[in-house]
Amino acid sequence: MPLFGPPDVASLKAKRDVQGLIRALGYNGGVNVRRAAAAALGELGDVRAVEPLGLALKNPDWEGDWNDLSAAADALVRLGAPSVGPLIGILEWHSKVVRVVAAGALASIGRPAVRPLITLLADSDLETRETASQILADIGADAIDDLIEALKGTHIGSRQRAARILGEIGEPRGVATLVQALRDPIAGVRQAAARSLGEIADPSAADSLVAALTDSDLEVRRSAALSLAAMKDPRAIPELLHELRGAKPATVLEALVKIGVPVVEPMLAMVADSKARGDEAWIVDELRSDVTTVLAGIGCPPEVGALVAQLLGEAHAERTAAASELWRLYESGDLDAQTKALLRAARPMIEKARPSGLAEVGSQGDRGSEPETGAPGPNLPASLAS
Repeated sequence: MPLFGPPDVASLKAKRDVQGLIRALGYNGGVNVRRAAAAALGELGDVRAVEPLGLALKNPDWEGDWNDLSAAADALVRLGAPSVGPLIGILEWHSKVVRVVAAGALASIGRPAVRPLITLLADSDLETRETASQILADIGADAIDDLIEALKGTHIGSRQRAARILGEIGEPRGVATLVQALRDPIAGVRQAAARSLGEIADPSAADSLVAALTDSDLEVRRSAALSLAAMKDPRAIPELLHELRGAKPATVLEALVKIGVPVVEPMLAMVADSKARGDEAWIVDELRSDVTTVLAGIGCPPEVGALVAQLLGEAHAERTAAASELWRLYESGDLDAQTKALLRAARPMIEKARPSGLAEVGSQGDRGSEPETGAPGPNLPASLAS
């Protein structure tokens, strides 16, 4: 029978024996003892426990047990602001699991950790910068004021990361400063600000984002357009269609879908322009495929989307057949309101491809005359032209 048993944590806590509880952190005879000791130290709130608890997080005997690490981290959180320094130091520890626990503790401490974390946004180590950024985003609203100040600061990297984090937090309080950052001399800061404004999606930033569509930097223009699309603002359409003629990232198609019906007419016109310029067939085919993809994303039934794409086909018979079928579907009453709106947006192409006999089953008028641009023509159903 052993001469000495495990430390009596309950008794040590009752006596407020902080040193005894600190010694119990090193007890290896049972994990429940050291976890209980860590919890007791957190509850007592004596700052003398901060350093030993920080050392416990880095103890190899604790490292392999998540419950041990969590007990020490929870105690440090309860001790609050005095724990921030040791936890910041642990962010560079070699063990990833220990770094993750320390990061979570800092996020839970919240406001007292913000300024030290802001300082880390300028750290020379990429992983440290990224970890600090994530913790600040997790802290959320309590970090906004200091992030706004960082966005106004002199360190380029800190400005860029502060702009990005404000978007991740997503509160309108940062909008005014992000709008100012659209005029930052550094393109990376402008781009981060434009992107974050889209994540916040506050309509008050829309006009400033429209102005950013003329920025000298491609990434800034692209981010401004994507952010406007997140607000469903059709002023983003020209820049987004320009992107479709280039690398055509999937994000551009997603952005066009967000805007909805207003993209239909300019997309169809873009394909028609491509054909008129004599672009290679594969380019035109890809653009037609983009039209079909966006129509499907907006909610257009597949058969209707395919017919709209056929309006831009090479064969005259294909185009006229598609126009006739689209007219029939429109008049049938089987389409929902949004699909009807899509077809009204496609009206110029339907007019162009209309078969000569459509007037006999459509609107009344002089079949020999051409309709004026924007006016209901004799060969187009009055309901579709309205």
